[in-house]
Amino acid sequence: MSDLIKEPASVLIFGASGDLTARKLMPALFQLSRDDFLPPKCPIIGVARRTKSDQQFRDEMREAVDEFSRTDHITDDEWKAFASRLYYVETDITEQQDYDDLKARVREIEQQADIEPNRVVYMATSPNLFLPAIENMASEGMIPGRDDENWLRVVFEKPFGTDLESAKDLTYQLSGKLSEDQIYRIDHYLGKETVQNILLFRCGNAIFEPLLNRNHVDHIQITMAEDQGMERGRGALYDSSGALRDVMQNHVLQLLCLIAMEPPALFRANDIRDEKLKVLQALRPATDNIDEWACRGQYGAGSHNGEPTLPFREEDRVDPDSNTETFVAMKVNVDNWRWAGVPFYLRTGKRLPQRVTEIAVQFKHPPLNLFTTVECEGDMCQMVEAQPNTLIFRIQPKESISLRVCTKRPGMQYQIHPVMMDFEYDESFDFDLPEAYERLLLDVLRGDSTLFTRSDELEAAWQFVTPVLKHWQKSGEAPPLYEGGTWGLAAAMDLMKNDGRAWRVPSPPR
Repeated sequence: MSDLIKEPASVLIFGASGDLTARKLMPALFQLSRDDFLPPKCPIIGVARRTKSDQQFRDEMREAVDEFSRTDHITDDEWKAFASRLYYVETDITEQQDYDDLKARVREIEQQADIEPNRVVYMATSPNLFLPAIENMASEGMIPGRDDENWLRVVFEKPFGTDLESAKDLTYQLSGKLSEDQIYRIDHYLGKETVQNILLFRCGNAIFEPLLNRNHVDHIQITMAEDQGMERGRGALYDSSGALRDVMQNHVLQLLCLIAMEPPALFRANDIRDEKLKVLQALRPATDNIDEWACRGQYGAGSHNGEPTLPFREEDRVDPDSNTETFVAMKVNVDNWRWAGVPFYLRTGKRLPQRVTEIAVQFKHPPLNLFTTVECEGDMCQMVEAQPNTLIFRIQPKESISLRVCTKRPGMQYQIHPVMMDFEYDESFDFDLPEAYERLLLDVLRGDSTLFTRSDELEAAWQFVTPVLKHWQKSGEAPPLYEGGTWGLAAAMDLMKNDGRAWRVPSPPR
């Protein structure tokens, strides 16, 4: 039994009938239970509007866990042990009168389990239900105060606001009911093993941290690409957000913070988040003209794995006249002593050639190019430009860390041949990597907010992207089209081409 969780707690999932619960939350909770990270006395209570019994809920969750869990075969005994934790309470989240029954039923379950009313509430709902749920919980006395012996932690999924003003307003409204240490704004990318390893890799290896600065780094590229379009009925939701809100404002900027931040004085939540905040506050556009450093696009018709694909405007549940961007690229600067003059190139998009997320740190060339550089494929070799050292953090789909270095090609001449030094998790460790939601749910139960976004971080990120968002909205123009299955816009290529650089073409996973 793990001692990571000091005391048992009940987990309430608001929106328990939704896709997020079935695909991510319940498989993650099952795995935590199976691996002995959850105390035996830790009930999991689904809360939703649909009518169903505890047994119906358990049967539905068995199907979800069978389909989406990383465990290949779940025995009946394993499931029976987990299912005994599961309960369901029919509740209309928007109706205050339903919370009297909810509170009574939850307390009854907790008393049966012989635990105190310490609770995690996961808001697996649409954002418009965040405030009604919290207000109704507060009215029913389900939110403990600072001096209360029991605790409550509330997890909010993105999007947390749609621009700077709405994010500030939501934080202000919630602050009347919840303290900041009760709020956990989740970004599932921060739960991925390689993302967490960025800080350890930097701060735990003396040979690398001194090199990550303007004296040695030429530029940094962050790519978050998806080869899918609007599968699983996501068209309507994505059409209302777009790539800038859905990915750039949160996932991409969080990755930028982790690679650019100063090492914290202590490895504690607030110390780490303080350093991330400093990066966001130092973030600057490349020029005063937004169109010169930020571009957007929307995918048109194309192909994927040899099959034709629809343009975005013809996808299910997407407005036929939609001006929503599905691709964004930016060139930005971090104006501080460490990174002054080092450009950061960011891009994200749907319907690109492959699903890949990576951070590539490209170092400067040596001051003198003393040797010829040769690249060979089989028996075919050719002279190429000198290849710089590159440190690559691959976050998905196959988590790894790679370093491109130069070595002498065997033979009678002094010729440089670039080679890759690779570390891949699944080859070095003989066990499955935990899913991001497993780590993040465990951290909530532990009260560790390191991998969650603080309100001032969130607002600093929105402050940077909101002018871009408003500029595109004000223009009223449709985003330029790019062919589905390609790497996006010519304008994105020009962001780097104009600087004498080029985007990396990520290698497909082996």
